[in-house]
Amino acid sequence: DQRNAPGTKQWYQRRVRGEYALYAHERFVSQAVGQVAFYTGNQSYSDATEKIKSAALIRCCKDLGVASELWDKRWAEQWRAKYGIQEWTENVTSQRKAQLWRKKDEEWLWPYKRSTFYK
Repeated sequence: DQRNAPGTKQWYQRRVRGEYALYAHERFVSQAVGQVAFYTGNQSYSDATEKIKSAALIRCCKDLGVASELWDKRWAEQWRAKYGIQEWTENVTSQRKAQLWRKKDEEWLWPYKRSTFYK
């Protein structure tokens, strides 16, 4: 059935979902569903389809144990303590302020800049 083929997008109320399969060296590895909320006017259809593809790929890689330490909360906290810093930032295009993480040896990239005012 072509409607349920991997990579085919389906609409469920305000959600777009797609089922994808991962192959390596011509062999089936994993299969997963990606799903995202879609609101007309807030995002484009192409952005939504990229998000569901990324979500499905992350799930397929999770099945393989790729970067499995990232799902371990203790490991992630230790990594952030050693290599990361959390700072208040401002998005220069929207003027929204938020606390974000970055690596200690890197600077903020556009559109973000460090903010000293947090309200």
